Amino acid sequence: MYYLRILILSISFLNILNAENLSYMSSSYQIGTVFMRPLNTNKLLQGASILQGYEVNPKNDWAYSRYYFFIDYGNVLFNNDSTLQANMFTYGVGGDFMVAYAKNPINRWAFFFGLQLAANTWILNNKVKDLVVNTWDSLKDFNFHNTYFRAIGKFGVQGR
Repeated sequence: MYYLRILILSISFLNILNAENLSYMSSSYQIGTVFMRPLNTNKLLQGASILQGYEVNPKNDWAYSRYYFFIDYGNVLFNNDSTLQANMFTYGVGGDFMVAYAKNPINRWAFFFGLQLAANTWILNNKVKDLVVNTWDSLKDFNFHNTYFRAIGKFGVQGR
């Protein structure tokens, strides 16, 4: 609760300075590959990401920052007959340093690089075919694996 008060006070202070700050939300489709050592094969991982954050630009300048929290979900079917599936959840917080390239009302481009502190949790299920027919037995088969913590570097281009 203490940290929430500090966050609200700092946002209020930046609003007094006529800062160009904004809250934002984004979502994306994600695709990747997973190597399953026991099967000795690569499989396609597909999923989605939701991100909620806040951009802070106190002087309405070309360099500013953004902070956010996120959750990603990925799903992969390992067998062709869909009897083994893995679900990956990645969640955490992050921050980016933004450098604006073009700032005008119609389009705005920025390069960014940042750091995410995240956790990965894998859930395996061997009864995917039975998930609709026999939901209770399918849910009992979920196998939770240890959570791994990660520090992820990222960079890219933002356009809006």
